[in-house]
Amino acid sequence: MKISIIIVNFNGSEHLPEIFKSLHSLDYPGEKLEILFFDNGSNDDSLQIVRRECPEAIVISNAKNMGFAAPHRIAAEKATGKVLAFVNNDMRVHPQWVREGIACLDRDAGIVCVASKILSWDGQEIDFSGGSLQYLGYAQQYHNNEVNDRDPILFPCGGAMFICRDIFLEAGAFDDDYFAIFEDVDLGWRLWLLGYKVVMAQRSITYHKGHATLDSKGQTQKRYLMHRNALVTIIKNYEQENLQKILPTAMNLALKRALLFMGVDKKNFYFWEKKTARIQLNNNSIEGMLHLVVLDDIFDDYENIARKRKLVQDKRKRSDKQLFELFGDPFRNIMGFREYFWQELSLLGGFHLHELFQCTEAYEHALNHGVELAREELYGMRRERDNMLLQGCSQILQNSSIRILWRKFWQTKGECGLAGALNKSVRFCFERVWKRE
Repeated sequence: MKISIIIVNFNGSEHLPEIFKSLHSLDYPGEKLEILFFDNGSNDDSLQIVRRECPEAIVISNAKNMGFAAPHRIAAEKATGKVLAFVNNDMRVHPQWVREGIACLDRDAGIVCVASKILSWDGQEIDFSGGSLQYLGYAQQYHNNEVNDRDPILFPCGGAMFICRDIFLEAGAFDDDYFAIFEDVDLGWRLWLLGYKVVMAQRSITYHKGHATLDSKGQTQKRYLMHRNALVTIIKNYEQENLQKILPTAMNLALKRALLFMGVDKKNFYFWEKKTARIQLNNNSIEGMLHLVVLDDIFDDYENIARKRKLVQDKRKRSDKQLFELFGDPFRNIMGFREYFWQELSLLGGFHLHELFQCTEAYEHALNHGVELAREELYGMRRERDNMLLQGCSQILQNSSIRILWRKFWQTKGECGLAGALNKSVRFCFERVWKRE
């Protein structure tokens, strides 16, 4: 069958010779391959290189950077192959990449999307071999070989995958509004809801340099996309009954992250607290504000997100319960703050999410961990209290009369021993109190 290979590029000229060289070495009939190259307004010599290294490529040149999601939809609409093959511009492919990938497709069995195995550039480490999804929408790639050929996975990696063209467009393609990050997670989840399947192709192999395009942007912008897109993904794809439990949890925890990162002491805002210190933000305030920006943007765009949600839910053919096993590790902890961990435990129990995801054992393990953290916190508080008491004793000893008494005690101890010194000290204090009365 004819395969349309889509490459999305932004200022990736240094990577292009290697990806084109590997594509020209594919063990697949050249006349059955179509290469579409979407350029996101690069200001390097990417276009000159693609014309030199791969003159047969269909070039789609855009004036500005549209990210990762929308260009794949646009290229897919222009493609003529029955199957689309996505590959990042900073990869090279194994000669058997296409043949092994499409061998796992089986429309009769509902398998319409196949994920390739992604290795590090030197082939020594696994970059992607399936993945898990945390219940708030945060995906994590597997870096092991536990997923076998044709094993079902919740989502592919958009950097190296195959999908039937008509199904990709029918399902809504990657969501344009994601720009980048988790657009493949959202697509995989949607495909399963629509009644299709996504599987792993372990022998369809690519080699990856690693997020070369995204690394050209700051970490703050990438984390914004990650948190926003995770929230949009769960809003679109959970069933209504489950969303009513999980969405309040997600928003509550987003606010918690914001306050913790900014170091906000809420007691500064309460009339009934004796707080007089100035309200100050710490060095992580930008990270905290990021979560507030995400929430604000979600509220601003909620009508559009709700419209997309309706399109997904109207076509639903599988329940959430049928898919939860594919999540892998729904209660994975994503934050290091103890306060966040305790808040999340409270919400998980309050909404009975451990029962929903059938993760009672994982929840109990988290509870035990929470108890240990609480013990450590109490130990720290006790140690701080003891230090305060010692400091208080030190201040008391600075008093002249107490200092004289202390010297007398040690002098008496040297003459009469500890018992005699204690006896004389008690008698001395008793006499002083008696005389005072």
